[in-house]
Amino acid sequence: MAIPSDPKLNGFDVIQTNYKSIGDHGIRTDILIPQTDYVGARPLIVRVHGGGLMMGDSLYMDWWPHWVSDLALQKNAIIISPNYRLLPEATSANIYTDLDDFWTWLRSPALTTLLSNHKTPTKLDLDRIFVTGESAGGLLSLYLTLAHAEEIRAASSAYPCVALDADSFTKTRANPPFGVNFPESMVEENFKAAVLGTSKSSITSQESLTFMLGAIQHGYVSKYYQRGAEGVTPEVLYPMARLESPGFKIPRGGIAVLHGRQDSVVPLEEVELFVKRANEVLKARSGEEGGVTLTVRDGEHGFDGPVRLEEVWLQDALREAISVWLE
Repeated sequence: MAIPSDPKLNGFDVIQTNYKSIGDHGIRTDILIPQTDYVGARPLIVRVHGGGLMMGDSLYMDWWPHWVSDLALQKNAIIISPNYRLLPEATSANIYTDLDDFWTWLRSPALTTLLSNHKTPTKLDLDRIFVTGESAGGLLSLYLTLAHAEEIRAASSAYPCVALDADSFTKTRANPPFGVNFPESMVEENFKAAVLGTSKSSITSQESLTFMLGAIQHGYVSKYYQRGAEGVTPEVLYPMARLESPGFKIPRGGIAVLHGRQDSVVPLEEVELFVKRANEVLKARSGEEGGVTLTVRDGEHGFDGPVRLEEVWLQDALREAISVWLE
């Protein structure tokens, strides 16, 4: 994707590079560097895009929360936003392999060299990492956060798909996403046209959006997610299962979850259950209380896209996470 012209990118230099390749298919990540003088290594924001695991792009600005840009500019932080292979051509195993490879790449000499050769040479402070993501990206950001809790200072997750095995994602919904009905036949036809095993990691067409929303409405996203996942543990696929694993930990700055009260894509009650259970487990194991917070605001899925960091409620929701991130 060419670098878009968008107010959310104002004040940044953008570097595009591939962090891995599958055959001749490069999987891109975008690096946003504030156009400010800064002495020392810059803190890092890792942001994972959404799209039902079926579409999206790391620089698809319609789904990029403006407050993430504000946060980076205010704190002189670098944002790195990766793509990953997409369902249904890929499998969930492919997606999590991509995330693991991306995490390894963050510590690679290739990235260090890329940043040092920038027109204003800069360095990453990998001791100060904040991870965030929205929707399916919220699910994937939670995976990174829980898999690397000791390497990450703090995290946020907006309306994350924490329960792709729940009825809301495995059965046809009476109330479809955004109130728009799509025929099941359309979903089946699009799936038949997909070339399974090929690599796609950047799709933003209207057709792909329709396919994704229809797949959610009729319970197909869960089917695509489970296909080829036989070798992936439940702790990786489902955050609720991760909570019960002996190694469950969270970053010391906690996880701040954001959700819209009228969300028609990811049911609020599933996220409430995740947050409640996470805090129960943390309290039982370590006496820690409130490490995972939930802030609910009026709004649909994606409600935080235009939200600015100056909003008082958002500052309250992120205060502890940001404070610990930058210690």
